[in-house]
Order: sequence, then C-alpha cells, then structure tokens
Amino acid sequence: MAKIFEGTLIFVCFITLFTFLECEIHEAFFSGDCKKATTFCKHECIDIDKGFICKCHSGYQLQKDGQSCQRISGYQFIGSNGISVDTHHLSSVQSIPSSQQHNLVHSEANNQISYNKLTLKNENHNVILGTKVDTFSPVQDHVELGATGHLAPLAIMRPPTCDEIICQNGGHCVARGPAAKCDCLLGFGGRYCDKNVPVKYPKFSGDGYMAFPVLTDGYKQFEVKLNIRPDRSNGLILFSGEKKNAESDFFSIALMDGFVEFRYDCGTGMAVIKSKDRVDIGDWNMVTVKRVGNEGSLKLNDHDMIQGLSQGAYSRLTLRLKLYLGGYIDMHSIAERVGVTQSFVGCIQSMNINNEQYDMRQVTSFGQAELGLNVGECSSEECLGVTCQNGGLCTATSADKHVCLCLLGWTGELCQQRIEIHVPYFGGHSFVRHPGLERSSLSFTEIEMVFKPISWEGLILYNGYTNDRKGDFISLAMREGHLEFKFDLGTGPGVLRSIQHVTLNEWHHVKVTRTGLQGIMEIDNQLRVEGNAEGGFTQLTLLQDLYIGGHENFDQISKLANLTSSYTGCIQKMIINGRPLEVVSDAREGINIDNCDHPCVDQPCLNAGECQPDKGEYNCYCPLGYHGSDCEDIIEEKIDAAHFSGHSYLKYSEKDIIERLVNGNKIDVQMKIKPETKDGLLFWSGKHYPLTSSSDFFALGFTNGALILRYNLGGGEVKITYNSTNLFDGKWHDIRVQRDKTDSFIMVDNSQVVEGSSPGRYTILNTNQRLFIGKFIMVDNSQVVEVSSPGSYTILNTNQRLYIGKFMMVDNSQVVEVSSPGSYTILNTNQRLYIGGMPEVSQNSLNKFTSGFHGCIKDLMLAEDYLFNLVDHAESGRNVHSCQTL
Repeated sequence: MAKIFEGTLIFVCFITLFTFLECEIHEAFFSGDCKKATTFCKHECIDIDKGFICKCHSGYQLQKDGQSCQRISGYQFIGSNGISVDTHHLSSVQSIPSSQQHNLVHSEANNQISYNKLTLKNENHNVILGTKVDTFSPVQDHVELGATGHLAPLAIMRPPTCDEIICQNGGHCVARGPAAKCDCLLGFGGRYCDKNVPVKYPKFSGDGYMAFPVLTDGYKQFEVKLNIRPDRSNGLILFSGEKKNAESDFFSIALMDGFVEFRYDCGTGMAVIKSKDRVDIGDWNMVTVKRVGNEGSLKLNDHDMIQGLSQGAYSRLTLRLKLYLGGYIDMHSIAERVGVTQSFVGCIQSMNINNEQYDMRQVTSFGQAELGLNVGECSSEECLGVTCQNGGLCTATSADKHVCLCLLGWTGELCQQRIEIHVPYFGGHSFVRHPGLERSSLSFTEIEMVFKPISWEGLILYNGYTNDRKGDFISLAMREGHLEFKFDLGTGPGVLRSIQHVTLNEWHHVKVTRTGLQGIMEIDNQLRVEGNAEGGFTQLTLLQDLYIGGHENFDQISKLANLTSSYTGCIQKMIINGRPLEVVSDAREGINIDNCDHPCVDQPCLNAGECQPDKGEYNCYCPLGYHGSDCEDIIEEKIDAAHFSGHSYLKYSEKDIIERLVNGNKIDVQMKIKPETKDGLLFWSGKHYPLTSSSDFFALGFTNGALILRYNLGGGEVKITYNSTNLFDGKWHDIRVQRDKTDSFIMVDNSQVVEGSSPGRYTILNTNQRLFIGKFIMVDNSQVVEVSSPGSYTILNTNQRLYIGKFMMVDNSQVVEVSSPGSYTILNTNQRLYIGGMPEVSQNSLNKFTSGFHGCIKDLMLAEDYLFNLVDHAESGRNVHSCQTL
C-alpha cells in the first residue's frame, strides 16, 4: 500500500544553544486508504486523492519514515553555571550533567507548570521527555516550581538494565534502545515470556524470526509463494543460504522501500530482481518467486512478472541453513548480501514452497516450525468482542477473519437464528460426526453419494483407525477439482482419482467400492477408475468416528490422507454398505450446517407432505387422503384397490390384524396383486426396526422379477423363490403364503412354480428324473422349487419325487413345502405390519429388498377369515391412491 514518492520528506532543523531541536517535516504520500492501513500511522491517518498521509497529535512531530511521531523538543535547560543540555539522545532521552542545578520550564495548552530548580545526585542520569517508562525506577532528588517555559513532563531514569527482569520459558533479557525486554522463544510471549502464544499465522514485530527445515529440493529449482501483510516498508521476509553470513550461495526475499526484492547467488554472482510496484502496506499481498538454474522471476499480486539472471556459469544452489522466515538470527552478518538491515514487520498468512503448503505451527503442535524468536499470532484478537450465541464458539479462520461455530439447529453470523435442515450445506468450516464403521467393513466397503461441490478443495468423508495420524483410513475429498478416493489398510494407501474435473455447482452421483486391496470409483458418466492399496494387508478397521463434510481437528487425520480443509457444498444422499445414512438427523454432533439452495427448503409439499430431494428437483410423499405433485389434491373416493408407486406404504398396528399375523405358530396371508415392475416389497413384519442379522421377520416381495418369501424365526433365515414372468402380464394374480410352525409354502394362481436359495445356494428342479446339482440346480426348463435353510440335507431323487430332508417337492403338484431351520416355531415381530413397502426399505430390510412395490393390491385377507379394507384399516400411509379394478 505504501508507495512513497521521492523527495516528499524535507527536513528543516534549527538548533540553538538553549533549544534542543525544531524540525519541519513535510508529509509522505502513501497509496491506498486509511481504512486498510489501520495500524500504519502512529497517530492520525488522513485520506487524500488516491492515497493518504500520516499526521501527528499536537506537541508531536512527524519523523523521517512519514509515519512515526516524536514529541516536539521546544524545551530549555538553563544551568546555574550556563551549561546547556546535551542533545545526543534527542529522539527520546536527554543527558543532563551531574551535580548541577537547572531551571526547567513546562507548558502544555491550558495547563501551565513551571520548574524552578532541579537538584541531581553526583552521578549521571537519563531524563525521559514524555510518559514515564515504568520499566525503570525513577531517581529524583528535588524539584522547585518557578519561571514558565515549554517542556514535556519530566522523569529521571537509570540506563536500561536487565538486573530486575527475569524471563521465563527460555527467554532472555536484552537492553535494546531506551528499554530492556525479554526475547521470547517460539510459542511464548508477554513481558516476561510468561504467556503461551500458539502460532498459526505468524506476526513479526521487527525483532524476530522463525526457522523451518532446510530446503532440500531447491538445488536445481524452486518456487515460493508467500501471502504477506506488511506494516513497514523495509524488512527481510525469507532467507536461506550455504553459510551463516551468506557469503556464498543464498537466496532472499525482502522489502526495500516498499518494493519486493528477490536475490539469489549460485556461487558466481548475484541476481537482484526488483518489483516495479510497491506492496500495499496494511493489506494482503501475494509474492511469487521462481528460480530454474540461474534464471529467476518475481511476481507481485496481479502485476507483471519480472525476470532476471544470476551472474556466472553456476546454476545450482547449495542450501545448508534452515529456512528463516520474518528475519534472521544475525541480521548484521547478512545485511550487505540481502540488502536490508531490518527484520520483517507484519503478518504472514501462508507459505508454499514447491507446491508444499507449510504448516507454520511448531513441530510440537503438528507444524513444521523448528524454532523462533519474538513471534506473535496475527489472529490473536480476532474473537475479542465476538459473542456467539446458543452454544456457538468463535474461532479464527485466517489471520484476519473469524467465524462462529454454530451447533446443529442454529445458523447466522452469531448463531442467533434457528434452522431446520432439509438438504445440508457445508460451508468450509463445517462437519457432522457419526459412529464409525469399526469392523463392519473389514473386507468390503461401499459408499454411494449424491453431492454438489462448490469448491475445488475439501474433505467430504473420513473415517480412521486412530487419532495419531497413523493406521487404516478411508476418505473421499475434492482435490484440485477432482474427486479423490483413498483407502489405507495399514501398509500404504490406494488413491483413485476421477479422470475429469467434477463440475462445480452441479449435482453428481458417485459410487466407490473396496474389496480387499482393490478399489473402484464410478462417478456420473465418467470412465470407471480402479486401483489397489499398497502392501499385503486386506482388511480395513476403522475404530474412530465417521466425519462428513469436514473434521473438528485435522491434526487427527492420517498424514497420508493429506487433508487440511473442509468441504464446501451440499450432500443430498449417502448410503454406506447398503444402508442409507441420514447425514444430519443421525449425527452425534454437527457444526455450521446450513440449508443448501434447493426447492425442498421452501417446503413445497402441502397437507403435511414430505419433500424428497432428487438432485436439483424433488418429489412429494403424500399422506393418506392426498395426492398430486405437491399433495394438493384430496382423494375423495373410497379406495378398494390401492396403487403403490415404489415409494408408498400402508402401516397397520390394529390389534385384530396383528394377532392374526404374529400370535401362535401359523401365518396365512392371501391377496390379489397386479405388479408393474420387477422389484418391490409387498408385505413386511419385523421384530427390530431397522433389522439386525438375528431379528425375527416375515416378508414377501419381488427381486429381479422373482416373488420371494423370506423369514426368520430365530434359528436362521428361510428363502423361497417363485420365478415366472407370467405375473407381469397386467392382470390380477392370487397369492397365498402359509406358514405352519417351521414349514411354509407359496401358492400362486393355484399352480406353484417356486425357486429358492439358502446358505450353500441350492436351486432345485426335478423333471423326468433328471437332476443337476451345482451352485445353481436346474432341471430342463421346468418350473422350479427352491428350499432354503442353513444346515446339511440328504438328497434322494426317485421317480419324479424329490425328498430333501424334511422338505418335499412333488413334481407337477400344486403344493411346495419347506421347513425353517432350528427349533423355533413362533414369529416375534414389533407389532407392526407394512403393505406395499415401508420407510427406507433398503436400510430397514438389511438390503433384502431395495424399494417398495410398484403396482396394485386388493382383497387382503389374514387367517382365512379376516378380510379388511387396505386404506380404512391403515394407521398411516404414504403415496397411496386408487387403482383401476378392471
């Protein structure tokens, strides 16, 4: 910002025998404005055309740098013997001869005070003109008031000394200028280095530095990017070299009179590349320097790139010193080579070298800074005066920005506004936390997601084994505009990256799977990407929590994941290992979750309808009695035959219905169906909701065109399959399912064709005494009966009759019977019955069925005697309307 025009500083000084100093200093003009240069001018900042100048308060005078102020020296020291005052330390301290008496005069505005006589002890003293410095003890013998004159307040001080200063935490005292102070090691600050100062965005005050590891990959070439906010026009920003005094190979980046200067020497002569424009003082500036061999370049902000060459034939740069940021341990020793004597004053937001983003925290805090001196934190005051509401917490997000971290259900700058989430939006400082996958994904993992990214970078999903940045992990992230899938089984990650960029602000569908070492990623219509993890381990163990949209502490993420920022964008759907995950409502914790820009946010569904997102569009799930695209129409006619859309269901809990379904050891269900698609759940009653592997349940539905009866009484699952395309002819078909203790059968239109499977996957068909046994057993093209249950069975094939243990199929007969394994005979469910589907079919059936029924159902009867109306007896339902009964 500070662009100082030459010749603007003019000094006219008059010195007399009894007058210390009077100077007229004309203003220095700086480009920019006072709003951005809030700390640049010591007293006052005044905007003028296309720039600003600094002014001092009354009684002070502008200094050579155009920004500092010093008290005006309109003072007279008149000794009794006619000796005048020594003006050697005129900037702030005046020396007064000892054993003398002096008449001193002070006058300020309306407050006029006179000093007649001052008696000093017989030793040298320093007199501070201005506010008393409380670092030292004043020594004052005798003061008498007398004649008037003009003098600032007077205090008599000893010379700076470290005698009474004890620095803590490894700091050491130095007597620098008019005061003594503690130089504090990195991580500490305060007057005595007694305060902890965690550093993430370093702030330098002109007397400090940070040191990073030696730059080992800069021998032939390097590229450095620095985001800096300078408060002074001169100072060393970055330095490294071969020797401590920079007499041979070195490179440096410095500010000189507001210009950026890049210097380097490969051993045969130095290159000096200087920007044509000055930096903006008090504002952020991006500095980029490159060196390839002896060729170098410098770019400041959006200005033109400046190029240059080092002298001589050598083109390799040897660096043995650490990388020093903000200053150096001995500025005097390198001043001639780097061109400046001062250290940097200001803040540094980021440093990137050879595409590596440096973590400027200490190595003890997962950063890369090995040591430092007198370094503050630029963001330390960002949250002062900020009060986040409703449990929110303020945190700095950069050197000069902050954000309130709002709990789930709250939003706004101060978390002051309640919010109901429909489609979650993650704003770059967000996350939700779920239970981890633990050992549920040892050999196989599958993640399906619908998302809309808004930024090219950010963590979407992460689950790890430990919090020490080691071990197994799985991650999904945006990386340079690509979607990246990583998984590590303990011996090195597999990395799968989308071939093309993922377009921003558009909805995308991705499915990633892992089987052992092998991973697969499929996104939209892009080519499938495959890859393997390193090493020989094949199992994935994830004991920590699962994070979506970001992480609360990136220091707990595996180093090999290389993730430092959170996701910015929307997540509409996520399914993990076949089970839909409610991103927000199932979360243990969430921070800064807002609503995505989506039609569902405006709640378009009427009459208590539920808005279901479908990428950029939506569908309404209508309650019983309503239909239409927005549930706007009332269903007035009586529904005898109900139509189900695949996202429909009817729920029953009436006592007469449940008793006929679950009490005792028999079930008899009859209905008429007219299916329209080859997948869908017809009938469900389960003990647990959602289902577990040991839960009792009884279900009937279609999978890939096969009508399947599945149930578990507690001793293992039975699966009976009827496979025929005749059911999809647009006509009504009679279905009857019976269970008597452990035995059950399906009857379809009074002629049975049944196919089934069990652990071991036996499929049995018997016609004309020909029997084929393998993973699937099929005889000719006849109709099929399948019996399923765990265990071993004796198979006997004799003259068109097939006996399998307790199960019997008679060729061409009308009945097929099977028996469930174990000794359990009673079905124990949760006293609920669903017809035509249920909420979250895939999740709540453990993926046994993936959708609701699509078609019509009528004439449902239980226990041979209880015929009830589908809709009138339902407790609740969704998306059900009348079906044509022809």
